[in-house]
Amino acid sequence: MSRDDERDQAQDAATEGTPPFTWPDLTGIHVFLIEDNDDTRALVGETLEHCGAVVSIYSSADAAMADLPEFVPTAFICDLSMPGLDGLQFMRRMRELPPERGGRIPAVAITAYYVDFAAAQALEAGFNAYMIKPIKLEELARLVKEIAA
Repeated sequence: MSRDDERDQAQDAATEGTPPFTWPDLTGIHVFLIEDNDDTRALVGETLEHCGAVVSIYSSADAAMADLPEFVPTAFICDLSMPGLDGLQFMRRMRELPPERGGRIPAVAITAYYVDFAAAQALEAGFNAYMIKPIKLEELARLVKEIAA
């Protein structure tokens, strides 16, 4: 038996009895994804759409703010570090709005910042939760379902 075959058998044995992962159903959830990194935007957007969410994708917080008069999403996912209006400034502005204009929309911050800084800053700005990059997509999808409920 080759090493690859042995490794495959070991992996099969390790996952035996473990239920297969099921992506959460995000049908009916409209997410504003605000991220300046092209790859992250594409990966997160495609994942959420795979789960059934409607995703409006923005490369800047300013662009997302411009769409708010037309659309009020179910949730925000926003990078903290972006040129121009950053994620912290964006969320502070959002929290100043009345509820019917989006002031209470649940939001997840995503960032590469140091975890202690990110947690304190994101929660102080009004985010409901945060994730440190690299993002675990299955955890993000579950978190979106949880905060949108």
